[in-house]
Amino acid sequence: MKQQRRIRGGGDRVGSISSGFVAAAVLLLAVGSASGQTGSPAEGGPAASGVEAGDVPATPEGAQNPPPQVQVEPAPEGFKVGLFTFRPGGRIKVDIIKDYNTITSEDSFDPRTIPIPAQDGGNSRLHARESRLFLDIRGPVGADAHELRMYMEGDFYGSGSVFRMRHAYGSYRGLLAGQTWTNFLDPDNFPNTIDFESPMAFPSYRQAQVRYTAKLNDKTAWAVSVEDNNSQITNPSVPGKAEYPSPDLTTSIRFGGARGHAFASFFLGKARYRPTTGEPDSVTLWGSNLSARLKTYKSDYVYGQFTFGDGVGRYRGGVTAVPDATGELKPVGLTAVMGGYEHFWSSRATTNFVWSVAQTEDHDYYPASFNKQLDYTAINFIYWFLPNRAWAGVEYLYGNREVFSGDEASANRLQFAVRFNLP
Repeated sequence: MKQQRRIRGGGDRVGSISSGFVAAAVLLLAVGSASGQTGSPAEGGPAASGVEAGDVPATPEGAQNPPPQVQVEPAPEGFKVGLFTFRPGGRIKVDIIKDYNTITSEDSFDPRTIPIPAQDGGNSRLHARESRLFLDIRGPVGADAHELRMYMEGDFYGSGSVFRMRHAYGSYRGLLAGQTWTNFLDPDNFPNTIDFESPMAFPSYRQAQVRYTAKLNDKTAWAVSVEDNNSQITNPSVPGKAEYPSPDLTTSIRFGGARGHAFASFFLGKARYRPTTGEPDSVTLWGSNLSARLKTYKSDYVYGQFTFGDGVGRYRGGVTAVPDATGELKPVGLTAVMGGYEHFWSSRATTNFVWSVAQTEDHDYYPASFNKQLDYTAINFIYWFLPNRAWAGVEYLYGNREVFSGDEASANRLQFAVRFNLP
């Protein structure tokens, strides 16, 4: 039966993939004759420098997805209140989505939501939930007039499209406190996808933290942080509660050069289950993230990332620990790989291709429905019809989900989008 199900799904998959690629290929061919230029379309700002420095990446409002080349922000424009500059901004984005297979994450492409066994069906969806608003406040303080920055940003991905907080933090010199991208993530290696979700292998997570960053030299920056530790565990079959006894500790180092950058990070945490009667059971969570982006031809970039560890899936909202056959808590080992290439057809047109796979270590105590492997592939074309202010794009997405029972299912999506950047 399983073989028959896979064969039927494979036929649907081939037909859906063909339809998606044909539509994407037509649009790509329409711009294939555009002359190559050294300039690149920056998201929400002026053309960026091609030289990468060791500065702290300071573009959280640009993600998702920040321009890969932007390392140093221009002086903010806005209105003055005393010595402080207030700069409001944001963007309006509408997504037009066509699903050729059943997937329950209608507003973003999350392979974890592909139903197993595969279900016949498709869907279309239009929404503007990725629209955002931010307020950037900066000004000199203290005898040395160092810059104090406060930043707040939200989008409409809350329940029922309610406005929700994405970022809220302040920074002064090397200190940052508040909620923003985890120190475990490489913010300069966001895949430039139209899809909101991004690849499963990319540890995209925002959480509360206190971070200190030191610039070791012109090319190297080191950071350490204490971060919120809340993750998801599967409770043993005895009454009790999950606990997270200590905050996560993370550290990262970034090296930047004229042709790209390299990044490495590490996190350490702990999860515990305390039964109503008896002794608590604790597990150590840890993980490492190795990331790099390299300039290839003119403005083109090749990029990759390798993530591994026990419980590292918490940086994608995954389960970090499960009970074994005896009820003892075990961390979930995970290995994830992402690779991609971004090509600039001209100063206004770009294509990004990204592929990723996330795989869980094989153990006999995982439930049959537990995710064993998640695949995510995307290819797109984006054209800035108003330089730095507005673009339109199309993207083809493919995902596959395999569980420990051996069953699997796939989904195909074609997504169009139009985005306007607020001043």
